[in-house]
Amino acid sequence: MNRKLFVIVGILALCVVIALPGPASAQQKKRFFGIATGGIGGAYYPVGGALAQALTNTIPDMVVTAQTGNASVANVNLIARGEVESGISQNNVALAAYVGDKEQWKTPQVKGLRCITALFPETVHLVALAKSGIKSLYDYKGKRIIVGDKGSGTEMDVRRFVEAVGMTYKDFEPIYVYYAAAVQRMQDEQADALFWTAGIPISNIIEIATTKDVVFLPFPDDIIKKLHDKYPYYAPVTIPAKSYPKQNSPVKTVAIVCLWVTRAEVDEKAIYDVTTHLWEKKPMLYREQKDLASGAEIMAAAHEQGKNVKLENAFLGVTVPLHKGAYRYYKEKGIQVPAALIPPEAK
Repeated sequence: MNRKLFVIVGILALCVVIALPGPASAQQKKRFFGIATGGIGGAYYPVGGALAQALTNTIPDMVVTAQTGNASVANVNLIARGEVESGISQNNVALAAYVGDKEQWKTPQVKGLRCITALFPETVHLVALAKSGIKSLYDYKGKRIIVGDKGSGTEMDVRRFVEAVGMTYKDFEPIYVYYAAAVQRMQDEQADALFWTAGIPISNIIEIATTKDVVFLPFPDDIIKKLHDKYPYYAPVTIPAKSYPKQNSPVKTVAIVCLWVTRAEVDEKAIYDVTTHLWEKKPMLYREQKDLASGAEIMAAAHEQGKNVKLENAFLGVTVPLHKGAYRYYKEKGIQVPAALIPPEAK
């Protein structure tokens, strides 16, 4: 059977399956729920994809889809415009949008931004080509530096980092690319170094370190303290040795937490349901054995950062109020919700 005929037969078979009558539960109206993630190569994409698959596989009347995108800033704007129900965002980006920080947030304030849960820490990576001669963050002057897409969460971070060391974008050549394009620039030696904020391990950095001689740069201790004092959500962390090829020693840096966010107007039952199925074991509908699993467990099996998605960390680094549906779930479970995270709608 040639490929074209195979595709046609497959489509016809699918149509027949859809047309066949089934049990009432299979015929009920489906709810659709979107999760805006990030580009291929970062942690948002595989973790968000695993979450969407897990929820679709455990909520009988819901289809959850993961959408690729430009991550934090873009995701919050999509949510604000009502173009997607939820998305993943850095906690500092979420806070800037929620309070309308004019220095960091260039689009209208998102007063209705709400959180479902904290997900996992995102670590700042500073990686330079060995031949660039860059030995520290201060050596970025006069160099070609990848800072992330314009308006991305990484790019928002970079502006704060360079300010902390007494520099501006005028001191080096900023290159606004991300993911695959960043890999290509580094491999072609059209960039000297990069900033990258994402969960360990970042597959694109593995690719760069596998194909080029690179150095992993630590943040100076005084800069870590300066950042944490001014922006408490930048927490001191260490990238363990051997996390990446050619990274033989631990690297001091900072990290933030990424959040699963939505907006206050999204249906309360939908948010309650996705929160419930994130944390609680439910039958996996499309497996013959109907194994029990929670969304968090499925995420842990799909990506290293999924292992950090835990109920005890649900409020870690959360910078905006919870959605009313998520709040209802945590309250029913007897989990103490910090006063600052109680949604205004529930007060």
